[in-house]
Amino acid sequence: MSVATPLLDRHPCSLDNSSVLHGYLVEQQRGLASGQRFLWSFTENLGKVDPLAVFGALNVQDKVHFYGENPQRGETILAFGICQSLRISGKYRFSLAQQFAEECFQRLVPIGNVQGRSQRPYIFCGFSFFDRPSNRNPFANSFLFLPQIQVVKTSQHCLLSWQISLDGNTNVTDLVDFIGRMLSAIRRAQPARDTHTPSMVVKAPRLTGIEVAKLSKAIASSLEEIAQQRLSKVVLATALDLDYGSRLNVAHCLQRLRQQYGDCYLFSWGNGQGDCFVGASPERLLSLHNQQLVTDALAGSAPRDVDVQGDRQLGQELLHNPKELREHQAVLDYLLQRLRALGLSPQASSLKLLKLANIQHLWTQIQAPLPPHIHPLALVQQLHPTPAVAGVPVAIAEDLIRRHETFDRNLYAAPLGWLDSEGNAEFIVGIRSALLSRNRARLYAGAGIVAGSDPLKEVAEIELKLQTLWRSLI
Repeated sequence: MSVATPLLDRHPCSLDNSSVLHGYLVEQQRGLASGQRFLWSFTENLGKVDPLAVFGALNVQDKVHFYGENPQRGETILAFGICQSLRISGKYRFSLAQQFAEECFQRLVPIGNVQGRSQRPYIFCGFSFFDRPSNRNPFANSFLFLPQIQVVKTSQHCLLSWQISLDGNTNVTDLVDFIGRMLSAIRRAQPARDTHTPSMVVKAPRLTGIEVAKLSKAIASSLEEIAQQRLSKVVLATALDLDYGSRLNVAHCLQRLRQQYGDCYLFSWGNGQGDCFVGASPERLLSLHNQQLVTDALAGSAPRDVDVQGDRQLGQELLHNPKELREHQAVLDYLLQRLRALGLSPQASSLKLLKLANIQHLWTQIQAPLPPHIHPLALVQQLHPTPAVAGVPVAIAEDLIRRHETFDRNLYAAPLGWLDSEGNAEFIVGIRSALLSRNRARLYAGAGIVAGSDPLKEVAEIELKLQTLWRSLI
């Protein structure tokens, strides 16, 4: 289907003016030849609107959506509804995704309405951990969508961009009426009070004896392969399924995560059928702005202490712990090697501590200028999965994960994020996460297994992570 060119000199000054908007769209529609389609993006200033309040007020959890909070950039994003989308799987998924994104941005015409500028529409992407398709998962192996509605809030503004796909069959009257009703609802959105308490799960959940036995056996088997020097590390995870007496409210879950993990990357990814993958990840895969790439080597961790002196001591012990330093160096070396393989010249910062609410990590930031010919999705493909969520070497670790884990990771520890038409992008790693499906929740947690790991201690660590996530999320 070909794409028509809109009459930009006569575009409506506001989505609020329904009569002018209706006339403009009708005029555009009359100019369309058979089979032509008009893709249009319009920017509107929302003023003081909280995207999370919009999420709850419009019941976005039942829509195809992306929600993300980025503390590094002070940015909150909500996107829902589908203007264009792509569902793919297999080893060529990243190149096909790149082609889809390029075609969408080439066809889309942005129209500014906020001080002469437009908010660039984003394409949102969710890639599963493995590239193999599975009919058992609620989420596609790889899914990209250009949203119908996108809200981006920063410290300076809150902008809405509305993407419209117009062809000869579009009912313009219904479309304009829908836009008016949605704009009104978005502007009226207020945070809902969290009064819901799920009734079925009141005690901290625990793995069953069978689950503990399976996980311990997987860890012991992996340690045997590490002893044979087939690999030096593997990250093994498990999933804990919980049932509740009533439906979970995803907006309330995100609110709790915001309160407890405001220094992490909050996210929700919905399939439009009531399934939401949510979490508060400490780990970004990449940040790309103005052709400058930033990624993080984040591996090696220690708890926090409420006492300042005790917390400082834990941090110093972490900085001098040989085991944790080796684990961190493996991740750093991998990222540098993968970036150099693309012809980049990455520069690593000095080793630092990244102190989060309840944990501190060894952290090295990596930066590199990115030439225009390298697409953001080529970077995602090159960096995923990192040793922090797979192991070392990555390929052998992936094989062990497939053999030993009793669940399909799907989106767990996988790349989620967005990109725009100017080559900017943000992708996180979907850890500290859960799958919420109406009145059910599947919680995920894992641990890095290296030489000297104690299976019982690793199982206890994983169980503690699951319980911490449960308290924070549910």
